[in-house]
Amino acid sequence: MRLSRKDEHSITAMLSLAATDRYAAPISLTELSESLGISTSYLEHIFSGLRKHGLVEGLRGVGGGYRLARPATQISIADILYATDALSDDEPAENMLETLDARGLEALQAWADLSRRIREFLGELSLADFANTKPGSLRKQREDSVSNYIATMFPPHTVHNSMSV
Repeated sequence: MRLSRKDEHSITAMLSLAATDRYAAPISLTELSESLGISTSYLEHIFSGLRKHGLVEGLRGVGGGYRLARPATQISIADILYATDALSDDEPAENMLETLDARGLEALQAWADLSRRIREFLGELSLADFANTKPGSLRKQREDSVSNYIATMFPPHTVHNSMSV
């Protein structure tokens, strides 16, 4: 899976909103634009989709802006990627299944399983978890979780400095 710039900007903007108190004053798109280096018009486009999916709410008037529609613990990274259309639950078209041979069906089923696992992993990763993850820190994960399984597949690497001072 490759994330587009829109997906990256959407997650980054949501992380910025998560970093502030949900009940504090909303953040204007102008403020976000300046702090993230993203044009205001592009942020308007992004926030339109996030608002339609119930992830942010806009407040009009003086002092208006955007804030998370619900706590960051209740918004997953998958929710954001569904809003940007990076993720989908679409199944292969029926006519496509009819044209595949046994190996093709097997490959398609394997791809569908991998896609499901990616969606599960991103669905388990809340915006709050992602915002609180610091490089080098390990947060407690359920032993039976997909994220724990993936973490065991890719252990952290240590860098050894061979130069002595």
